[in-house]
Amino acid sequence: MNGMLGSLIILMLVSSPAMAKPSCPRVVGEVSTCLAFLRKNGPAKPSQRCCQGVKKVNGMVKTRNDRIAICECIKGTLVNIDYDPKRMPVLGKQCGSTFDLPPVDRKTNCNQDCWIR
Repeated sequence: MNGMLGSLIILMLVSSPAMAKPSCPRVVGEVSTCLAFLRKNGPAKPSQRCCQGVKKVNGMVKTRNDRIAICECIKGTLVNIDYDPKRMPVLGKQCGSTFDLPPVDRKTNCNQDCWIR
């Protein structure tokens, strides 16, 4: 019985959502409203909805691996979209968030270029 209880606790901890990487569809859903800002001739400031999404994604980051997963998600999602990667790093500041996005583009190596804290 004790062994079974211990196994159950370990299984619960391993399968806990807190241990899972951020879901790419959720990340994209939260920051999709930022696309207008990220375009080369986009508005000077991100929308309030964009900033809310950036803050939610910031809340998903618990580890360096979370940051890498988010970077890979953004990289894969924006591959066929015309945008200015240099606008990405200013999202956190303009939205009043501590979330630092690198200038993600096709050549970004998320394992190396990932914003480390």
